[in-house]
Amino acid sequence: MRRLLASLAVVGAFVVPATPAYSATGHAAAAAANKHPGLGIQLLEAPTALANDPRARLYIIDHLKPGVTITRKMQVSDGTTSPLDVSLYAGGAEIKDGLWSPYDGNRPNELSQWISVQPSTLHLTPGQSAVVEATVAVPADASAAERYAVVWAAASIPGKGPIHEVARTGIRVYLSVGDGGAPPTDFGIDTLSGARTNDGRPEVLAQVHNTGGRAIDISGSLKLTDGPGGLTAGPFPAKLGTTLAPGESEPVTVLLDKSLPAGPWNARIVLQSDLLKRAAKATITFPSAAGITGPPVAAKAVPLDRHRQLLVPLAVLLIVLAALALLLWLWRRRRRDEDDERDPKPTSVVPAQRSATDRLRARSR
Repeated sequence: MRRLLASLAVVGAFVVPATPAYSATGHAAAAAANKHPGLGIQLLEAPTALANDPRARLYIIDHLKPGVTITRKMQVSDGTTSPLDVSLYAGGAEIKDGLWSPYDGNRPNELSQWISVQPSTLHLTPGQSAVVEATVAVPADASAAERYAVVWAAASIPGKGPIHEVARTGIRVYLSVGDGGAPPTDFGIDTLSGARTNDGRPEVLAQVHNTGGRAIDISGSLKLTDGPGGLTAGPFPAKLGTTLAPGESEPVTVLLDKSLPAGPWNARIVLQSDLLKRAAKATITFPSAAGITGPPVAAKAVPLDRHRQLLVPLAVLLIVLAALALLLWLWRRRRRDEDDERDPKPTSVVPAQRSATDRLRARSR
């Protein structure tokens, strides 16, 4: 009897485009991998262009032209107390109903067939790690689209008796293929709904629509204000795990405190994927019965900075004042130049007068 333990995104991951600069993070990766028990995998290269992107620290994300081949070094570590024989391979994945869904076993798809890992097997002793290299070779006739896969590391974990584990850990791969630059990333928050779980806990459902050309992984938080008696609550984190393919629309769930009154509340939610953030608000009320979802309320997009409505007009006013000050200075300078042209300064005649006096003295002699 075997028990399969699968884990996605247990370690950070980076992908570098075909030729840009990148930075090595091998020592940090090794330290992070060895702090976690079990089987670990970690990329050792990070693109400088995505250094501030929190999602790129977790997943392999790239955009490549047809015919391009890239390689990425990864580190695999044994954090168990037993020697491990590790298999390394790529498997297919898809995004379905708002969830990242890897295929069972090593079932391939188009992208996984473009990925190879060398070496494909490792023998690791407890605490040992080794570097492997993944190659992604995009065929020259590949069609423009975004594809999904997982680079897996799998090993049998020895145990007592007939039961033992097969540990599998991997890194998601989001690969966009096409000429030109990467498709834009964008999404909108359409509605907010108050609901209660089956055990009566209040929750907010935010309907998110992926309007861009890349898959998105949603994170964020919600805050409630102007509740009964002027109450304020939050922020509450959004439940992680919502992934949307381009064109998909699914709810993002935010679980709240069970003691919150029904409302009404002013709900403000901020959601993020990559470096892109969106904020929206609506007035919602939680239903009184468990297992019920209230009617969706249209969400109004709001600035990420609550003071932006004041700061933007103030910035415009300062620009206008600076422009007026510059025009006034130019006008005064022009008036001075015109006055100087109308009233030229008299030239000195002292040298000429002295010369005449000297001539009179000379004649008297």
